Amino acid sequence: MSRHIIAIIAFLFTTSQQVNAQTPATVAVTGKGKPVLFLPHIGCSPDMWNEVVSEISKTHECHVFSFAGFAKAQPLKENYTAQYLTYIAQYITDKKLKDVTLVGMNYGGFISLQLGTTLHVKKIVVIDTYPFLSQVLNPDVTLTEAAAYASQAKSSYLAPTDSAFHAVMYQTGKAMITNDSVNAKRYAEWNVQSDRKTIAEVLADQMKTDLRPALANIKIPVLIIGTWYFGKTYKKLPIEEGYRMHETFYKTLTNRTIKLTETAKDFMQWDEPQWFLNEVKHFLAK
Repeated sequence: MSRHIIAIIAFLFTTSQQVNAQTPATVAVTGKGKPVLFLPHIGCSPDMWNEVVSEISKTHECHVFSFAGFAKAQPLKENYTAQYLTYIAQYITDKKLKDVTLVGMNYGGFISLQLGTTLHVKKIVVIDTYPFLSQVLNPDVTLTEAAAYASQAKSSYLAPTDSAFHAVMYQTGKAMITNDSVNAKRYAEWNVQSDRKTIAEVLADQMKTDLRPALANIKIPVLIIGTWYFGKTYKKLPIEEGYRMHETFYKTLTNRTIKLTETAKDFMQWDEPQWFLNEVKHFLAK
């Protein structure tokens, strides 16, 4: 076999490997100013941030991440959360970003808090995020119990047929969004379009991981935006109880600011957009 043919085969093999390699995320950049990185909730398209980015990009450079396996994006094969974390850290280094603020909702917040324990970033904003998600089901949950919850949650994502999963996601969307069937449908569609194995695995990762001990390593300011809609509506508890609970969840995080709403559900940027934007913009301006 001639050297020329061998060289062609080697080139084709290398090219094939590069084409087949799936990047953990893609990023859309808009605006100018200090960088703000937006990280999505499980199964969600980066479009979930459209209205927020439209406003924040007037004063900041917005980097909006789409995770592999979420909402039509081609999936990875394994180690999803670990690969997202590595990719974001490398992205910040490669782009030479300074004074970075991370903004993440729920799973995106889970990712942001982990990055905050190891990276030199300026600020973090987490929305509808808990450092130990299983603690919402049981305040005294153990890691063994959390692993069982994670396994159950994973099965609940993998077992249904496509049509049944769509119905479940639509009902979940309605439960997470106040009086808005349009965005509930968007949420359902994004999850149905996601790779089921990916979103099941990352939900399990989130449920079985306790970040509370690591929060002590975060010294930068963290804004925690949460909802007390359910506590007020269904348990008739005052918002002061919501603040007490969130202070307990985040007691190992010293430099924290907690802001709660009683009128928005989980997707606060959709339910109370002006309140949400005001809180984020005020925090970014500090």
